[in-house]
Amino acid sequence: MYLLIKPLGSVVFKWGGYNSILLGGAINSGYFEPLPMPSTIYGLLKYAYIVTKLGNEAPKFKGPLFYAKRKEKQAICVHTYPLGLKGNIEGEEKDIKVEEKDFERRIGIAINRETKMTKEGYIYMEKMLDLYKLSKRILNENGETFKEEPEKYGILIETDDENAKKLDGLVAPFGGESRPAKISVEEISFRKIGKKLLASPA
Repeated sequence: MYLLIKPLGSVVFKWGGYNSILLGGAINSGYFEPLPMPSTIYGLLKYAYIVTKLGNEAPKFKGPLFYAKRKEKQAICVHTYPLGLKGNIEGEEKDIKVEEKDFERRIGIAINRETKMTKEGYIYMEKMLDLYKLSKRILNENGETFKEEPEKYGILIETDDENAKKLDGLVAPFGGESRPAKISVEEISFRKIGKKLLASPA
């Protein structure tokens, strides 16, 4: 069974970094990748199982993979460090580099949790990945004149736990900043893609 995790907006997959106070405030910096670490997936699944009363632990899973699909075309990608994906698009292997244009930068402020007021002089910048834009670019890698929109995209995992079917349609916090993501149960055929690119460090 496959679960597709679709962030409802741009998302942060931070693999490391630091905070420092510079000039106007705290600047958030670090290493950002196109796929989350397995621990991030585990945290999402554990939260989902607890809130749906399916158990206190996350199920075993394989992944994550990056998945994108449009009419008559789908792509499945594994992570390559740094900032890369190795994709299988309808049987054709491609190396995909995540580019700066796939990210958006957002500026935020620090909040005092006790007073609910902003902390004066504190500001942070977050680098967030737009998976929709990345999916659209991957699915149109051959330079199609008409750029088709992706029908489905997100982070794909596989699990044998039948209880996971009950997560279909659930929205849960995911990734850095706990951005909302929707979980869906998917039936995915690898007939055209083949089995050459189904490896994962997880």
